[in-house]
Amino acid sequence: MRHIRLSEPRSGLSARCELLEAQAPLSCAFLRALAERRASFGAVHAMWTGPEISIPMPAASLPDALAEQLIAEENATAYPECGDVVLASLAAGSIKGLPPGNFFDVGLFYGGGGRLLMPFGWLRANVAARIVNDDLAKAQADCRTIRANGACTITIEPAP
Repeated sequence: MRHIRLSEPRSGLSARCELLEAQAPLSCAFLRALAERRASFGAVHAMWTGPEISIPMPAASLPDALAEQLIAEENATAYPECGDVVLASLAAGSIKGLPPGNFFDVGLFYGGGGRLLMPFGWLRANVAARIVNDDLAKAQADCRTIRANGACTITIEPAP
C-alpha cells in the first residue's frame, strides 16, 4: 500500500496521501495498519498548531499491538508544511493531562505556518505522508469546512 485516504463525510474530505516509506517506515507501518482496519477517530481543528486537523489517538482507542509501540523520531519536524500528514508518538506519562497509556496524534496540515508549539512546549512529529497534489486544493477547502463545523470523525483507509 503506497497510499492511504483520510475521509470525513460531512465536509466531503477525501484526501489521498502518499506514504513516505523511505523517510518514515515505522510511522508508515502504523498508518498502514490503521488503514487496513479502516479505523475511524474523533478529530478537531487544532487549537495551537495553526492550520491542522488533529486526530488524537489515546491508547484505549487502538488495538493493543499499536497502542503498546512507541515510534522513534524519523523524518521529524516541528514545522509541518502544507499537505504534510504527521504522526506524534508520546510515551505514557510523558505529558501531564494525557489519558493513560501511550498517546498518538495524526495531524493533517492543510496550510502554511504550521508549528508544533503546545502549551507544554515544542513537539516534534514524524512526517509520514503527504496529500497528493491532485487532492490538495479540495482537501484545503474541506479542512476549512471542518474548522467551521467543529468536531468530526475521520476514517483512515486504503487508497489506490
